[in-house]
Amino acid sequence: MNGKFKKFLKGFLHALSANIIRLLISIVLTLLLPKLLGVEEYSYWQLYLFYVTYTAYSSLGFCEGIYLKHGGKEYDELEPKLIGSQFWALAIYEIVFCLVGAGCACLFLSGEYKSLILSLALVSSLFDILRYFLQSVLQATNRIQEYAKIVTSERMLFFGFTIVFLLLGVRDFRVLIAAEIGARIISMIYAMVVCRDVVFCKAGYGKAEFGETREIISIGFKLLLANLASQLIIGVVRFMIEQNWGTVVFGKVSLTLSLSNMLVTCISAVSIVLFPVLKNLEKNKLNELYETMRAVLTVPILFVLLFFVPMKVILSAWLPQYADSLKYLAILLPICLYETRYYALINTYQKAYRKENEILLVNGISVAVSVLLSLVTVYAWNNLDLAVVAIVILMVFKSVLSEILLGRYVGVNTFSANVMESVVVAIFIISSMFFPYHYAILTYLITYLIYLWITRKSLKKHVMLAKELVTKR
Repeated sequence: MNGKFKKFLKGFLHALSANIIRLLISIVLTLLLPKLLGVEEYSYWQLYLFYVTYTAYSSLGFCEGIYLKHGGKEYDELEPKLIGSQFWALAIYEIVFCLVGAGCACLFLSGEYKSLILSLALVSSLFDILRYFLQSVLQATNRIQEYAKIVTSERMLFFGFTIVFLLLGVRDFRVLIAAEIGARIISMIYAMVVCRDVVFCKAGYGKAEFGETREIISIGFKLLLANLASQLIIGVVRFMIEQNWGTVVFGKVSLTLSLSNMLVTCISAVSIVLFPVLKNLEKNKLNELYETMRAVLTVPILFVLLFFVPMKVILSAWLPQYADSLKYLAILLPICLYETRYYALINTYQKAYRKENEILLVNGISVAVSVLLSLVTVYAWNNLDLAVVAIVILMVFKSVLSEILLGRYVGVNTFSANVMESVVVAIFIISSMFFPYHYAILTYLITYLIYLWITRKSLKKHVMLAKELVTKR
């Protein structure tokens, strides 16, 4: 293995370890909070997380622009004065946005605690965005070790604060929000120290800095909109669920979504280190790597679905008050296949090829489909089960459409693979929803083994290629 591959592997392991820590913390908190807080308090906490998801997109594309423009560079190649001026310009803008947004929330938002929760979400996002800007600089320049430490510190601080409050008997969602804001402030300060040569350089704001701001916003704004649209695909459904069935039902469905997305958080470590590497690869190498990476992601995730039944039994015993919503795990768990593959692979390739317009187009179409399905399932049919099914349909639609478009310039055709995987997922959902536990496990196990047998030749080829790529690099 040469130096470049060792650097890639080292970065991947750092990012993976950081995400595993985040995953473990998420598992513990996802199991503890709904049990200890009670349904209503936990639902308000989920509403805060829902608001934070969208207030975090107030950055105008600063972070995304920095990431795309400087991806693949060395940290020493950056101009500290230009980067520093963007950081402080973003800080001033975010403070103003936070004050105006909180004022509007207090004036116009009705409903118990909703204006307070939105105001706190804006404050939380202020510090999160500034930290994320510096993380983007580190990630783009492949300083993954420092990036991983910052990410880990934020989650560990929040976890520590939360455990202390819970041990003290605190059962108030507002204290949890304060704990997260405190963790974000401390981790932002830590990120500023790591990037001190950028943050604390003698920065001005003249013609060159203004031109830099305009350039990175023009580069990043489309990707920001695309990412926002990606969140809105599920967000539209969740918003209509909250409006139609209330905060408590919203909280229960959100818990199931949180459980479904845990694996996505962990495996997204691949994208963190893959983007800078892909930016420096020749196109023929990019195309050669795609199908192998796809197989590496798909086969293990389909295997993980085998653990659904024992997971549901354990969770139902631990959280009996959520038993009625845990049935949706069978429907929502396959999301991890499509979302992991999308964020870890498809979206990373699109960024490497600078296809921001295409990302925005796919996500925009998916949002339009989301609005249509939500209106039909929530308001026309008033059917929560079908509204949850719509979430899976939307994720499959976004992932498959993105991969079809990606295949045009990567030079791969994944139509038959997508059809086969969709059949496997459909069998999993149907058997898990309607069969007794032991029949459900047996049915999906047989299906998975048949899938492995049908794809054995291509899987063997990808294993050989992976070994070849490792030894070459």
